[in-house]
Amino acid sequence: MKPEYVSLGLRKRQVSVQLKLRWDKSPWTCEQILDRLPIEDQVWHARWAHNEIYTLIPAGNEVYKNEWRCIYPAPGDLMYIPLEAGFNKLPGTARLDTSKDHFDIAYFYERGSNLYGPSGPSFGNIFATATDLLSLEEMAKACSDVWFSGAVGEKLYLEVVS
Repeated sequence: MKPEYVSLGLRKRQVSVQLKLRWDKSPWTCEQILDRLPIEDQVWHARWAHNEIYTLIPAGNEVYKNEWRCIYPAPGDLMYIPLEAGFNKLPGTARLDTSKDHFDIAYFYERGSNLYGPSGPSFGNIFATATDLLSLEEMAKACSDVWFSGAVGEKLYLEVVS
């Protein structure tokens, strides 16, 4: 049986949000993510997308498939965004090999986000959505703190809810 929910959280800040996997809209993307879970790595806060935290995972053999595509995500949306080899390396990512494709696992925590950067639009697939307003608000406070206080030592994790 396919899992219905995942938990996305910030380890150091001890906060998480439960998200419903959107098998109805993005079955291929849900399958790709489940094959990689659990995920846990350095979190970053977006520069251009506004209210977004994310981590990066190297692409495997999958070929990105357009599903529930979006460039204006809503609060509580979790997205799978392809990054082609050669993308801009972030500070503190010495071990990140930007000569290879990656995927941005991006969580949007507030209104007003968009996926327009200096190179134009960056489409991605929404594959999970928040289900609880209270945890969405608690997570938003922690995400905002990543922006204002910094991401050093913070890990974003994504795991199946059992």
